[in-house]
Amino acid sequence: MKSSKKNEGIEQFRIIAAIMVVAIHTFPFASLSSDWDNFITLTLFRIAVPFFLMVTGYFLLGPFAREPYYPKRWKIQQNLWKFLKIYGMAILFYLPLSFYNGTLRLSSTFFQIVKRLVFDGTLYHLWYFPAVIIGLVLSTVMIRFLSLQKSFILGIFLYFVGLGGDSYYQVFRHLPGINSFYQIAFTLFDYTRNGLFFAPIFLLLGAVIYQKQTKSQKILPLMCSLIALLVESFLLHHFTKVRHDSMYLMLPIVMYFFFQFLLNWQPPFKFSQTKEKALGIYLLHPLMIALIYFAGKIVPIFSNSLINFLFVLLGTICLTNFLLPLKRKFKPNANPFLASRAAKMISTENLVKNVQAISSCIPEKTGIIAILKANAYESEAVICGRKLERLGVNFFAVATLQEAIELRRAGIQGKILILGYTAPGQVNLLQKYQLIQAIISLEHAWKLNQQQKRIHCHLKIDTGMHRLGLDPDVVSIKEIYQMEHLACEGIFSHLGSADALDEQSVQRTKRQIQIFDTLLKNLEELRIDYGVTHLQASYGILNYPELNYDYVRPGIILYGALSSQNDLTKLKIDLYPVIKIEAKLISIKEIAAGEFVGYGLDACLTQTTKVGIISIGYADGVPRALSNTGFKLSYKETDIPQMGRVCMDLLLVNLSAVSDIKVGELITVMTNSETVAEKSGTITNEILTGLGTRLELGQ
Repeated sequence: MKSSKKNEGIEQFRIIAAIMVVAIHTFPFASLSSDWDNFITLTLFRIAVPFFLMVTGYFLLGPFAREPYYPKRWKIQQNLWKFLKIYGMAILFYLPLSFYNGTLRLSSTFFQIVKRLVFDGTLYHLWYFPAVIIGLVLSTVMIRFLSLQKSFILGIFLYFVGLGGDSYYQVFRHLPGINSFYQIAFTLFDYTRNGLFFAPIFLLLGAVIYQKQTKSQKILPLMCSLIALLVESFLLHHFTKVRHDSMYLMLPIVMYFFFQFLLNWQPPFKFSQTKEKALGIYLLHPLMIALIYFAGKIVPIFSNSLINFLFVLLGTICLTNFLLPLKRKFKPNANPFLASRAAKMISTENLVKNVQAISSCIPEKTGIIAILKANAYESEAVICGRKLERLGVNFFAVATLQEAIELRRAGIQGKILILGYTAPGQVNLLQKYQLIQAIISLEHAWKLNQQQKRIHCHLKIDTGMHRLGLDPDVVSIKEIYQMEHLACEGIFSHLGSADALDEQSVQRTKRQIQIFDTLLKNLEELRIDYGVTHLQASYGILNYPELNYDYVRPGIILYGALSSQNDLTKLKIDLYPVIKIEAKLISIKEIAAGEFVGYGLDACLTQTTKVGIISIGYADGVPRALSNTGFKLSYKETDIPQMGRVCMDLLLVNLSAVSDIKVGELITVMTNSETVAEKSGTITNEILTGLGTRLELGQ
């Protein structure tokens, strides 16, 4: 799949904005001219923090404002938790420096400590984290109970209040009663540049731009607003005594045009890991400022502000680049494979290869609905779903409501279609988790609509498989599309014989396709917008590639297999197994000729044999039907024949072909599920979905 350059300007500007923050805290032009710092550092570079806030607003609040449901709330909650963790670790890291510079004291009262933690930060640059946390919570609540537009108006009002305690304090304080308000406010926080007055407007501005989705670059308004900002700064710094200069009247206007410019900007340079590096520069530069400060007492050259800035910046960048690999090295594996007994190893790399193979044989404008039912054929739905979302797949399908909820609670953001039945009494869960329900009958539609809660749905049509689905009757289907509480966004069916190419199967499939297409045509004639269409599952993709619907629904082929290895298909694509099963060799015995091994009298040894006991059985999903079929496990690419009957928790193997094997070694039980299925007399789908819950998870 092609990589996208979308938002590349935003990503790359993160580094530039972080450098601007370093400049704000080091005043690089102080040795040359204080006016330069006023115009550049304390004016132009003030776009840095609003930029970071707008990025958060654009990617978190924007989607939430459009769909204020569980998936988007989950994403906001996760980011709030991330901000809290970073803030907490930064507080501990800078605790000695906070005491050294007097921000914190042993004599500090409880109120002073709370004030630092909640508003001002325990070190001068840490104010950003409580600000973004408070601002994000406040903005989310406002959007939820008001509209985005009303929330933004309220954000503007809060910003105006903040202006009076920041750049315009000397102007506002002379108004009757205003000074008293700010004096009370400054007992709660040192600056109005905080999460109450500063952060909301920029967070909400990012959300407004997300909703607007404009692609225009308005250079002239941007330049005019920048000039106006510089003029405003000049007037303030020369004719008033500025209490603090983070907030300017023109700053939100500049950011409105500038952020849109960045959304369309394709920078000629490209930094890697921009999020991590920008965060590292932001967090670590005060440490470097302190080190250079002490070095400046020995080396006079550091007293030059520009040299001081450059050394702080270069030192911070070097420290960030040094620490990033260490972070990855010591980051704990989310799914460590303990190999205490038996495990299924999940290859997301092979999943990606399978998606790429599927994408190559469907029309360019056709999307993929990835089937994640039955725990993604036991390939771990959450792991696969997250990987697929990163790959650009944003539509999933499951069989049950519970499967869908589990994906949502794990943070899957894309659309989720429930292919099976959901009881009408559970409509509130469909709504809460923003799920799409398949309508499987006219009665089902009536009962769901009677709940009087608007839900998203797709209509399942029975075109001849005669399992679930509505009869292809245009009159009754039109009735469903007109039901008040059902948002019918799509229509689909399922092919019953697409996996075979004999004449009778082909005729049945063509008849189903014809019925489906005729229904769509009839709905068009009635001017009914039936939404998106999808018909082909795995074998529909491989055997009927000429079809051109909005989506396809790959299932078994997504996980690297056909239902049967002997199936003939029109298209041949390379598939890679996503699951590999491994188990531990827990015992080795020398068994004499003439002895029986395992249950029953099926396996009698004709010669003395080295027998291995493997810690896996049919309770783990290894079919008992594999017993005595010639099935082979493997060790270091050497085949190891299975012996006797497969037990519930164990199976036996002949180790005669491997002389160097020891107890505790891992044995590969299954990589090719098609072979296991053939020897068991079933299909691959059943083998994969039958894997037991006792299997450990490894990646």
